[in-house]
Amino acid sequence: MDSIEELKGKIKMYEQNGSAKLYYSLNRKMNEMADMLNLNTLSGINLDDPKDKSFDRIFKLLEKSETVANSAKTLGAVAGITGNEEADVAKKPFVETIAESRR
Repeated sequence: MDSIEELKGKIKMYEQNGSAKLYYSLNRKMNEMADMLNLNTLSGINLDDPKDKSFDRIFKLLEKSETVANSAKTLGAVAGITGNEEADVAKKPFVETIAESRR
């Protein structure tokens, strides 16, 4: 059985702006991807060893970079991102801005 604190935590998750949280999470992942790419040089990859999948992994990361960047850009526009993560996440979720109140 869940405690009252656990239930309050679950309710709080629904009161946050998920779009804004996802935007900032994607932004952090883009920074991590860039750091990984910056740690590797293509000239340092051994292309002679067929078992070495380094090039394939780096290339896959490069391929997915555009998708992640476009997702973050679109999400930022939809969520009305201001650059202030704390304030953006605390804003009402998008759904609550268009739904009628039942109270």
